[in-house]
Amino acid sequence: MISTLIAAPYTLARLPLLIVDRRLSDKLPETSAPRVTLDRVIGSADKVAGALLGNPGIARRGADRIERTDKLVAAAKLEHEAAARREQARQTAASGRETAAQKREAAADRAASGRAEADAPEARRKQQAKAKASQAAATKKAAADKRAASRAATVKKRKQNVESAANAKKKAAQREAKTELDDAKKSKQSAAEARADAKQLSDLAEAKKQERKQD
Repeated sequence: MISTLIAAPYTLARLPLLIVDRRLSDKLPETSAPRVTLDRVIGSADKVAGALLGNPGIARRGADRIERTDKLVAAAKLEHEAAARREQARQTAASGRETAAQKREAAADRAASGRAEADAPEARRKQQAKAKASQAAATKKAAADKRAASRAATVKKRKQNVESAANAKKKAAQREAKTELDDAKKSKQSAAEARADAKQLSDLAEAKKQERKQD
């Protein structure tokens, strides 16, 4: 109970930071630099305050906030890397198509000069080579697209899991903070009532004492 009473002023002192956090949450994504910095500041402050006040609940709340922020940043990084891989795969596929087109153009030029027409088997081999080149490019692109899609799906799933866990922890922390404030108010009220009762008893004792003196 004493720890809760001591923690109450700190809970009130951190309210401005929470107000700023709510305002930023409406305007900026969770992985933006301002929100990441603010979340880490609030989390670090809670950890230090919890240690100094001997309140493991506050310290755990700070640690959870920092852990959530780190996971969101890591998920955003993975998503960015997946996007870079998809772009690289697209460029690789485009390069493969360009190479195949160049080969087809070169074969057409040779055919126009009469060398391909002079040898039917050679023409068939060239046709087969062109077909293989096109098939290889298509196969390579399909494989790259499949890998990129798989990575993107994995990153998205991780991000959803992190966000779900983070939201659950945030709601639990809010409920815990409200409970602590309610307990502090009740303790303050109980103390006031106890002081009033003590004063009433003191006044009554003094009145009896005066009556005895008069007798």
